[in-house]
Amino acid sequence: MPSKKKKKSSKSNELLKNKIIAPILIAFIFGSILSYVVIQPQVDSLKTNEDVLESQISFLEKQITKLKIKESELSQSQTIVNDLQSQVTSNELENEAMSQKISSLNNELNVLENQLQDNKIQLSDSILRAEISESELSKLNSRLDSITTTIEKFENDKLLLVELRKEIPSSRNEAHDHWNRVKGIAVVSDPTLGPKIDKVISMIDAYYDWLDDQPGVNSTDTDFFNWIVEGNISGAINYTSEIGQFQNDALLAVIIRMDAAISLVS
Repeated sequence: MPSKKKKKSSKSNELLKNKIIAPILIAFIFGSILSYVVIQPQVDSLKTNEDVLESQISFLEKQITKLKIKESELSQSQTIVNDLQSQVTSNELENEAMSQKISSLNNELNVLENQLQDNKIQLSDSILRAEISESELSKLNSRLDSITTTIEKFENDKLLLVELRKEIPSSRNEAHDHWNRVKGIAVVSDPTLGPKIDKVISMIDAYYDWLDDQPGVNSTDTDFFNWIVEGNISGAINYTSEIGQFQNDALLAVIIRMDAAISLVS
């Protein structure tokens, strides 16, 4: 009898355990399913949001890099623009000073030429009237020839000064015509000016090609920056500087002749 009671008690305990565990197990399974159904979409949504945010961050980082490059280009462009503006201002001042200098030289040249003409007349008269030795006569004739040659050179120099005061041509064809005309006058005043004016002439096409490629009003700062860089690389941007250098050399040639002429009238 005790054995039967013990068996009944054991079975009762197992049934009790099963009754207790079963609901817990069911609740756990149900909770797991519920968690998966409810929470997993949220996890997936968060993962998707994370991917989107990472994509946005990557995009923004690329944009920041582009902006930094753009900022650097703008800074360089601004530097170049400032340099160009300074060069333009400097060129304007130099052109004004050059114009005044040419005008002053032209006046001095006219005065000196008149003095040479007077000396030529006096010297010619002296040669005709004076009773002097052949040696002295030769010296007077040599001086007369020098004065005559200088006067002829002065006439050409005055033509050169007129050309130097003209504005830089605005078109390619006008530039070729102008500087070839200047060359014809300049080499008569001083043959060494030939190679110098040739350098200006050689840059005409490059300069006007560069101007033709100038970016339009709707172009970007990068387009303008690249255009300026191209002008520096090709040397086209130095066209006006070469003109200024030639003008200085031409004026120096005239001044040297004027200094030499002063000794003839003194």
